[in-house]
Amino acid sequence: MTTTHRTQRTATALSAALLLALFAGCAEQGLNAPDPNPQPADQAPALPDADRLGIDLSFFQDGQDKAIGQQNFFNAYLRAVIVSATTQLVLTPPVAAFALALHTVPTLQPDGSWIWVYTYVRGDEEAQVRLRGVIQGDEVAWALRVTVPSEGLADELWFDGTTRDDGDTGDWTFYDFSLPGDPAAASVHWQDDADGHELALEVLHGPDAGDSLTFTEAGALNRIDYVDAGADGVWFIRWNETDGTGSLRVPDYRNGQESCWDEAQYDVECGGI
Repeated sequence: MTTTHRTQRTATALSAALLLALFAGCAEQGLNAPDPNPQPADQAPALPDADRLGIDLSFFQDGQDKAIGQQNFFNAYLRAVIVSATTQLVLTPPVAAFALALHTVPTLQPDGSWIWVYTYVRGDEEAQVRLRGVIQGDEVAWALRVTVPSEGLADELWFDGTTRDDGDTGDWTFYDFSLPGDPAAASVHWQDDADGHELALEVLHGPDAGDSLTFTEAGALNRIDYVDAGADGVWFIRWNETDGTGSLRVPDYRNGQESCWDEAQYDVECGGI
């Protein structure tokens, strides 16, 4: 199986765990009416910025226009398209569901936690989201549950995890409650600090368990690493935003050799970037 197909399988495994069918397109959903008697929310935990759960692959936006002699870059572009689609497929539903809390005033609970409750509608379907956040030292513990009457789902845990540094760092675990035991199906980790940005997705359950996709940005240097746990394989794409150079190494291209391009994205012998 090619790395392209493995990556697509990883995307399928992840997206299935994240209720894509129910929550895609949340940006168009109608929120429930605000609480007419909200509690003061000035001490509620900070919601993480949804932009942190994304990757910037604009470097490859003109990849389809590359000509003869730029095959290494073109192959990197093809894989970057899949990576971009994978991350959007996986992360758009939960990030959108979480982000809707920004429009809702939370309620302080007796145990010190904060609860956001809101509803959105798509066609004839309604889904209620119940987000709980509680400050624990320098972390915020989160749990997001969903109720979808039309699907027979009631207060099911969709994902939980923690954030730190005002949401700059976080870890969420997603659960597949369509399976017995509601197994942990996937995880996402993100981190923004002085060293750069990192976003990592990993499959935790099923035939693709252990597969992971990591995007790292450190100044002008960027890289994507994909781990195929079943084949003990690792492939990567690396590029320099400043000078335009880069390389890729994948098992199904040039016999798994690292393949590089220069400042104009023409094929060159590898000297490292």
